Parts: sequence; structure tokens; C-alpha cells
Amino acid sequence: MSTTRINRGNAFRHVALGIAATMMIVSVSGCGSSGPELGQVTGVLTMDGEPVKNGSIEFIPEAGGRPSLALTDEQGRFEVYYLPNVPGALTGTHRIRFEIAKAKPGDPGLVRPKRNGGGGAVALEPSTVEVASGENKVDFKIVDAET
Repeated sequence: MSTTRINRGNAFRHVALGIAATMMIVSVSGCGSSGPELGQVTGVLTMDGEPVKNGSIEFIPEAGGRPSLALTDEQGRFEVYYLPNVPGALTGTHRIRFEIAKAKPGDPGLVRPKRNGGGGAVALEPSTVEVASGENKVDFKIVDAET
């Protein structure tokens, strides 16, 4: 019958090395929140006092970084998303860009303006927004660019 001898010194070193490696991985990955600081942004998009449905609003950080996007519902309400399952926008000042689906003939619920910044006849107010950490409520109005 053969017996295997276990060297307790080697076993202890393997366990200690495993614990040290685990602690290093945990400290590098972090236990708290990861990613950039985001502020939650909600609001309503209107034109002539009426909600705008099927619109998209893009929050473009002036300091650089990933833009965030919001889509309006039937009542013109929106919530901004940094990633598909991550609500919010980077904190700081953002330039705002919007786009609205083209109206189909006979559909009174859609408006005809397509996009700002391209010499169109409409503009968005406000055109810049300061996003703070926490909750932010921002309502946008589409207005005639000539006013």
C-alpha cells in the first residue's frame, strides 16, 4: 500500500496564493458602483402645447464622452438612457439634438419637422442642459427657429 505525503508548507502556500489572487481581483474590479457618474433625466417634449410622440432626444456631453438617448411616448414623456438598461446621462453640460419621425399623410399625431441644426424651421428650447447627479426634470419645447 502506498501513501502520499502532503507537505503542509506547500499546501499553505497554495491557499495563501489563492486568497491573495482573489483579493487582488476583487480590489481591481471594485465593490462599489462602477462606471461614470450619471444623473437621471425625465421630462416631456411638446410643440404648440401638444405632446410630441415618436421623437428622439440626444444628450451630447460638451466635455466629451458617450451621449445618452431618450425616446418619447404617446404623451411626449421621456426618460434618458446612457446604455440600453442603464438610465441616465453623464453629469455636466449637454448639447441637445432632437429628431422626430416623419408624418404620414392623414396622421395628425405626428409633426413634420425632422431635425434641428440643419437649417430647419424649428429649434428646441432649451438647447443645452446641465445634468446634475440625482434626479433632473427637463421639459423641452419645439419652437419656430425665427422667433
